[in-house]
Amino acid sequence: MDEPIFNIGQICELDKWETFQKGQPHNIYKKLREEAPIYWHEESLSFESGFWALTKHSDVVKVSKDPKTFSSAVGGHLMTMGDPEKVDPAAAAAIIGNMIGMDPPEHQVYRRMISPSFTPRVIGNMERGIRKKVRELLSKISIKKEFNFVTEVSEQLPLWVLCEMMGIKEQERKKVLDLVNSLTDASVSQDPEKSFQVWVNYMELFKMGRDMIEDRRANPTDDLMSMVANTKVEGDAIPPELLDGFFLLMVIAGNETTRNTISGGLIALCDFPNEKKKLIENPSLISNATDEMLRWVSPVIYFRRTATKDTKIRGQEIKKGDKVIMWYGAANRDEEVFKDAHKFKVDRVEAKKHLAFGAGEHLCLGNRLGHMQIRVLFEELLSTYPDIEVVSEANRVPSNFLDAISHLQVRI
Repeated sequence: MDEPIFNIGQICELDKWETFQKGQPHNIYKKLREEAPIYWHEESLSFESGFWALTKHSDVVKVSKDPKTFSSAVGGHLMTMGDPEKVDPAAAAAIIGNMIGMDPPEHQVYRRMISPSFTPRVIGNMERGIRKKVRELLSKISIKKEFNFVTEVSEQLPLWVLCEMMGIKEQERKKVLDLVNSLTDASVSQDPEKSFQVWVNYMELFKMGRDMIEDRRANPTDDLMSMVANTKVEGDAIPPELLDGFFLLMVIAGNETTRNTISGGLIALCDFPNEKKKLIENPSLISNATDEMLRWVSPVIYFRRTATKDTKIRGQEIKKGDKVIMWYGAANRDEEVFKDAHKFKVDRVEAKKHLAFGAGEHLCLGNRLGHMQIRVLFEELLSTYPDIEVVSEANRVPSNFLDAISHLQVRI
């Protein structure tokens, strides 16, 4: 590691989930953007060496669009995979071995495999069914005065959409939700018994996926799992570890971004009542407001890349093998891109410049589907329960990777 150009000392602990328990540390992000836009961050784990933290929008876009220099495949997308002596090899292979952990040209091969399920036409045809499901969820809460919005609404919608697309049976869906929730809690690493259970849960999730693949090869249907099960890459079936990775990617990425933007978006509307009033009076703003919610919430906190060669960012020497962490929550509050970045504005002109879905080769394939779910949910929610309010502070999942909310008490 070369001497940092922007040397302001160790001012934060972005490698610890505790830093994010009250939400993302926007005061720290702002200081880094202004004083050390590329910042050398030491790590508390003895087996990790540190990383370069990027907080400027332009730098995150630049790194995202240069996979030759900044690889997803070398080291994966997470800051750390944990203690090498304790990590389960199968789980590690699946976490790294999916589209998020691939570089071109391999990445394009697998992305093309499932992209037919995410075209604008396919997504558009799903809207009627999604709206019907939203109305069903909102009807169920009509008899309640106060309730946990996460468990009743925001986690239910993306789970239903995901399971419908993948063909996951009704009786298996609660199990999928429980397993996914267990895998996003970073605090379990501090408890050996819970930490072991996480790896058990990974294996259970993989078994579910492999059982589905086996069934779809014997009994093909028109769902996404059948497409994956019966696709060949260069004449060969997809190897088991990549199938594990695909299933893991779908049930987590296909769920977390949407549900946490829905929860965080409702908090934003209640924190900025005048903005909520604008949407109630002019529902045509809700599509743009959805992008503003994605910018404001930034549900995926960071992604990692690894330098494949010596290079520079803002004049700072980056050595081959160095970890580079892109902090989306910081980039989405960059004052050079977003005027009054620390204000939530449903009619923000530049809202679509957010990086909540990433950029470049790894722009989230499901971005249209996620956006549509959020839009439809708020169109129906605000017309049905315009007086909905958050009545307690949100409980967040211990994580520095996902800004995930587990409990949000609301009143209708």
